[in-house]
Amino acid sequence: MSGAPDLVVFHARMVPCSESEIAMGKVHELQMIEDGALVVASGRIERIGKTEEVLAQTTLGPDTVLVDAEGRALVPGFVDPHTHALYHGRRIPEMQLRQEGKGYLEILDAGGGIQETVRQTAAVDDENLARETRRRIAETATYGTTTVEVKTGYGLTPEREMRLLRVLAQVRRHAPVEIYRTFLGLHAWPLGVENREDHLLAMDGMLADVKKRDLADAVDVFCEQGVFSPADTRRHLEAARAAGLAVRLHADELRPSDGAELAAELGALCADHLLAATDQGLNAMAENSVVAVNLPGTAFFLHEQALPAARQRAAGVVAALATDHNPGSSPTFSMPMTMALAMHRAGFTPAEALLAATRGAALALGLEGSRGQVAPGLRADFVLLDDPDYRVLMYSFGMNPVQAVYAAGRLVARSGRVTEEVQAWIDS
Repeated sequence: MSGAPDLVVFHARMVPCSESEIAMGKVHELQMIEDGALVVASGRIERIGKTEEVLAQTTLGPDTVLVDAEGRALVPGFVDPHTHALYHGRRIPEMQLRQEGKGYLEILDAGGGIQETVRQTAAVDDENLARETRRRIAETATYGTTTVEVKTGYGLTPEREMRLLRVLAQVRRHAPVEIYRTFLGLHAWPLGVENREDHLLAMDGMLADVKKRDLADAVDVFCEQGVFSPADTRRHLEAARAAGLAVRLHADELRPSDGAELAAELGALCADHLLAATDQGLNAMAENSVVAVNLPGTAFFLHEQALPAARQRAAGVVAALATDHNPGSSPTFSMPMTMALAMHRAGFTPAEALLAATRGAALALGLEGSRGQVAPGLRADFVLLDDPDYRVLMYSFGMNPVQAVYAAGRLVARSGRVTEEVQAWIDS
């Protein structure tokens, strides 16, 4: 290490999440470093180990920030690999409609659901849409998220989707946490558009320009009966891959749609939701290294059964957890709450839940090896909890056990509030 470090955290009960195998069912207890320390320089972790050893090997400078963790648990920053945080408005009335027995697709077919958010998002100007999105992303950080995926999908036509991509580019500028961008033009069928072939051609035709202008990292499709078929999905994702973009799927959320099988065939980064996936689909995903992104908050909000951990263990698939933050079916920002739901509603163990929120989630974005664990050479993304036991994340459901959040070695949130620097970014 050349020069003095920027930050040293010591006396932490460190949970690096650096296990060599992270498939479901392979890890029962996580390795820990009691009285651990880490050293950060230029936004990356330079060294970890026992406090006494690390401090003995580190030359501090006058500007080195020292943080005494006082025995608190230190875990990797959470990676949220599935959100729809770019939107305007709310859909509270739909919550009551579901209580009265209306289904998700029934509401969508009646012009509500995604279509309602499309209308509301079209009605707000770019400046306010960007500010609202920055506020949401900052709030996710207060719950420990240091990398967040954000989709388009509330435009549905080429022109409106391109607008959302431009707004997302503005939001990403100077962001305090990492933002991964996904193009979701095939999220629902746009109202008033009747020629299916022309519309699909136009959406496929956008992808080369999206890549050329560096507006997205990946492409997603809502592959579901009554939305987009496996054939539609294959065609669009093959066009995305030809353009040089990564591919992923909303798959088998409400009914079996062969989405998991298609994700495996295409070698997608991940398939998300999977509530109605077949065992054959999960097995194929495991065999082709496709991550299963669990969204237990959505299942909870829609009164559905979460994808059981036991089925994922049987397949040997790598699991990830995500909030699926969106205004209609999962209005939560909290990765700790997501971990709690995964444990209490799907049967994840605490170790599996934390790995799924860190290592598995990073793998779902193709970012394994740069984040998702506390290890030398990786981004200095980590979270100090308000307790020495990392399992407080699943125990204190509905609460926020995060004490401090560091992204690339910079403090971005403490005790549920963002820093002044992050607040300035929200208001910019």
